[in-house]
Amino acid sequence: MKNHLFLSAGVLALGLALSNSSNAAVSGTLSGSYASDTDNNSGDLWNINGSLTGMFADNWGVEATGGYHNLSDGFGDSLDIWNVGGSVFWAATQGRLAATVNYYDTSELGADLNVTSYGVGGEWYAGPNFTIAVKGGGNTVHASLGGFGGNDDGGGYAGGMLQWYAMPNLSISGAVDYSEFSSFNTTSETAKVEWMFSNTLPVSIYGGYEHADENSGGFGTGGNLFFVGLKLYMNSEGGGALVDRQRSGSLGYIAETPVFGLSTN
Repeated sequence: MKNHLFLSAGVLALGLALSNSSNAAVSGTLSGSYASDTDNNSGDLWNINGSLTGMFADNWGVEATGGYHNLSDGFGDSLDIWNVGGSVFWAATQGRLAATVNYYDTSELGADLNVTSYGVGGEWYAGPNFTIAVKGGGNTVHASLGGFGGNDDGGGYAGGMLQWYAMPNLSISGAVDYSEFSSFNTTSETAKVEWMFSNTLPVSIYGGYEHADENSGGFGTGGNLFFVGLKLYMNSEGGGALVDRQRSGSLGYIAETPVFGLSTN
């Protein structure tokens, strides 16, 4: 697992550095986080994520994302989950609108499961200190065993977030997300705090809490996750506060979908 993490981090960092130096209109992010389930046998979720965002017209842009996630259940079993995605978005002074496709894949004991999500999201900058975001769309789930045949199912997702910048480099956010396919659905509530060290050192530390309720066939379970992470922002070469970097760079929340009902932050 460590080799995969180091390789992914190296490739993403190299791509971001080259793109940022060659074209000022291209920006990027690179983040890593850890989440612990305090209720269900102390399961763990490790994440590494990267994004490249660029403008190709006055108000139009595109974004590419990718990541690796390792999920353990507390009994010694784990899943390796990979994701790639892309968005086309329209940006204005007061907010952004995006159309996004994300793909997640994992395999275990010869069984392969992948999820393709497609949807739209938007964020409104309600003044200098508040951002309001909503998103929603559909999911297509495909499962196969040993490479033979497979079953397809569909579902959807929706979410909303309110973000407050208590200071230009300190944000506090709360989000509610819902996803479903077949008879399985997940509702999660997330609280998150993020602080960037300085305008010229664009590395932030973030952490928070997520409560998730899962329901399958009428049977429900719940979980509580605490997470912490680091994020590098590669935009605004002349310096810039967290609020400016988030509003001019990666799409963040409006282009994200949960990994099988779990937040990747």
